[in-house]
Amino acid sequence: MEAGRDYADSYEDSEYVDPAPPSITISTTLERTAPIESYLREAGLERDEIREWSAPFKRASQNSLFQKGHPLTIYKDPESGEMRGLKYDLDDRMAVTEASLGAGIIKATVQPIQYITKPINLTFAVKDSFRRAAAENGIPAPIIESLEDAFADRHDLARLAPGAAVKLIYHEKVSRDGTYTQAQEVEAAQIRFGSRTLMAISFRDEHGRPHLYDEKGRVLGPQFLRFPVNFKYISSGFSFHRYHPVLHAFRPHVGVDLVAQLGEPVKAVADGKIESAGWAGELGNCVRIGHAHDMVSIYGHLSKISPGLKPDSYVHVGQVIGFVGSTGLSTGPHLHFAMEKRGEYVNPLNEKIGENHPVSPRMQALFNNIKGRYQSMLAKLPDLGSRDVSADSRKPAISKFGDLYHVSIKRLKNRRSSRSSARAEARRSVRNVSDVEFEGAL
Repeated sequence: MEAGRDYADSYEDSEYVDPAPPSITISTTLERTAPIESYLREAGLERDEIREWSAPFKRASQNSLFQKGHPLTIYKDPESGEMRGLKYDLDDRMAVTEASLGAGIIKATVQPIQYITKPINLTFAVKDSFRRAAAENGIPAPIIESLEDAFADRHDLARLAPGAAVKLIYHEKVSRDGTYTQAQEVEAAQIRFGSRTLMAISFRDEHGRPHLYDEKGRVLGPQFLRFPVNFKYISSGFSFHRYHPVLHAFRPHVGVDLVAQLGEPVKAVADGKIESAGWAGELGNCVRIGHAHDMVSIYGHLSKISPGLKPDSYVHVGQVIGFVGSTGLSTGPHLHFAMEKRGEYVNPLNEKIGENHPVSPRMQALFNNIKGRYQSMLAKLPDLGSRDVSADSRKPAISKFGDLYHVSIKRLKNRRSSRSSARAEARRSVRNVSDVEFEGAL
């Protein structure tokens, strides 16, 4: 069932009956966590009806609660007020849909939430800070962070001077009802400031892992993460003689415990291949990743492992592999992070396991082809920001979601006016244009 779809009784001979009127649709975001029965009661259902609707839902979803913050849609008959169906999102991937088929039959199913992919082609100028300009243009935080990481070794984007111009291509997935938006990987980016131009091109290596490269095929960004999770503090360090808080005995603790919020994303610290992803006794839900040079990284006590992680599948640095939990032998939400080197445990705080990934010679031609396509796409985006040319030629513009719309500032005719009066005149010329700000620095 899709959001907004009407429920109607089905008849074999529709020629002799009128179609059922459209359902009344009531959609809300839940303000508290409570049993499904509680919400059905508030929706006006009687005790027997509540039992009839809650039982199929529980069987299908293996869940008896509606969680705070989750969307819920109820469909009712406009004449009788009887319930025709409901839709509840378990998360941003799956939803439970429930419908009355007539004659007291109610069916519930779990279905994937449908997404469509939208290309985002965007250009903007930096006025005071890169992060603020990116946020003002609606760029998701993961995309901003990816760009900062990619160019960290070449230029700190936090120190971009006003007038820097950014061109960006990426994709985002949007659920069909518009409830969820998921930013995908950066496809291409160009940042111009002063006489320098930085370029990033997305390309997949021999194992299908995406990386960002410069125009010469040199890999960009960190090759490994210092820590796999955004944590609050380290509760236990690496030790061969540590007192266990649950077992009340001294034993080795061959990793570090990173205390973090329940559900915090856990990322692969480097490129690698999944050795195992599942239950691992005391470590609960656990992921093991094999890396180059006989290194293995280990992530334990996860509340949930990301879908699609299977033995021998490849992951890339920064990929979310699970979420912080307290499964297994654990006293609270944290990540047990460990490393092995040639089969022996080592202190993960002292190791670096990244590897360089330049484009291989046999894939250079393919990379050049893809790079050319992205460069062509970037060239079609409007040029913004300051240049080392006269102020008369600067024309601010903004482009998003593939729909280009431009605002041009007419050349100032009064060449004798002062620099300050020229700036005032340019501002007056765009004052009545909505959603556009003057991006150039005259």
